[in-house]
Amino acid sequence: MAVTTDVVLLPHQWKEDGTNLFRIRITKDRKTKYIKTSLICHKSDLDRKGNVSTQAIKDAVEDERRKIRAIINEADTHDLDAMDVDEAARFIEGKLRRPKRFTLDFVEYGYRVAEKKSPGNAQTYYVALNALVRYFEGRHPDIGEITVRNLRGFEEFIRAEKVVKVNRITGERKASRKTKEKGRAASLYLAGIRHIYKCARMEFNDPDLGLFPIPVDPFEYYSVPKAPAARHRDIPVETIQLMIDTRKSLEGRQRMAIDAFIMSFGLCGMNAVDMYSCLKPKRNGVLYYKRTKTKNRRDDEAEMWVKVFPCIKEIMKDYAHATHAFSYCEAYSRTDSFTTALNVELKRWAKKYKQDPFTFYSARHSWATIARSRRCNIDAKVVTAGLCHVDSSVDDIYVNFDWEQLWDAQKKILDVFKWK
Repeated sequence: MAVTTDVVLLPHQWKEDGTNLFRIRITKDRKTKYIKTSLICHKSDLDRKGNVSTQAIKDAVEDERRKIRAIINEADTHDLDAMDVDEAARFIEGKLRRPKRFTLDFVEYGYRVAEKKSPGNAQTYYVALNALVRYFEGRHPDIGEITVRNLRGFEEFIRAEKVVKVNRITGERKASRKTKEKGRAASLYLAGIRHIYKCARMEFNDPDLGLFPIPVDPFEYYSVPKAPAARHRDIPVETIQLMIDTRKSLEGRQRMAIDAFIMSFGLCGMNAVDMYSCLKPKRNGVLYYKRTKTKNRRDDEAEMWVKVFPCIKEIMKDYAHATHAFSYCEAYSRTDSFTTALNVELKRWAKKYKQDPFTFYSARHSWATIARSRRCNIDAKVVTAGLCHVDSSVDDIYVNFDWEQLWDAQKKILDVFKWK
């Protein structure tokens, strides 16, 4: 049944001051819905029969009727036929109430999107949005300003901007001579901006009702730059063996960093953030945790069951804690300060022993590289499970992983080294 409409005054809606609001009456399938308008009628605007006599009011009512007829005529007939009276009312109201220009503080909206991400990913969004504010000279741009021209300008701005180093103790900021030209910043920041823009379109556009306050997607015409290929961040077996051989001669934070690297390597490249928060093993000899980076992207919440072999357990004794697997949560107030301390000391150790510089993340890369090498020749699916990557293959949806396969792989990799 077709949608019928009219602009009417409801007799029971007169107020004590003698005013009433015109309402749009929408009828479909013998059901009626009313929508308030901003048109006010006084009793003095009516004649004795109750009809509107004031010409200005009559013109305004007729103008409202023309708008409604235009909305219905422009709408897809099949879409209207499929709507019930409530949907038809929302559709018409949305078209009438639609502002001339949709506005949205892109940065504030981006902050809301970031809040729903994991801490590590959220930080990337915050940094990208702060860079966007710098590009717009300290102000928050409207979503309408996220154009192809501004995206290209933002990319150039990122590449030319000087890298700023912040002293975590004093808070002092110092611009270095380096720029972000060759770094991953342009790719990461703009990928974040693209995701926020996509979220806004998904939230505010309503194709069912034909409402598109954000009709244009500038990313159809602008391509986010690809991240530069990451150099191989694994380190040689000999360097890891040197760590094992020298660890007992080290002291302080350097000893802590080398021990953390070796333990991470022995635990399938466990991330620093997970080592910081991981609780004590509930099952003897097996460490259970949910990988922070991917737990929100996997149906199993990125569960990991990693075996603690004697050579790793021996090192763990030096970092025992009442509730956690490691005492790092007691020594450091935040995960980022813990990660910084690790990387600073690993760099110093490498310089001291004339090794190429590397970071804590190299433990993860090295574990995977050695696992797939001729020495171990471990199946790729087992390595993927050990790294806890997001894997959407069909068999992984239906088949529970046999963790003993991973434990066998762990042993095979650890047996490559000589433990003292």
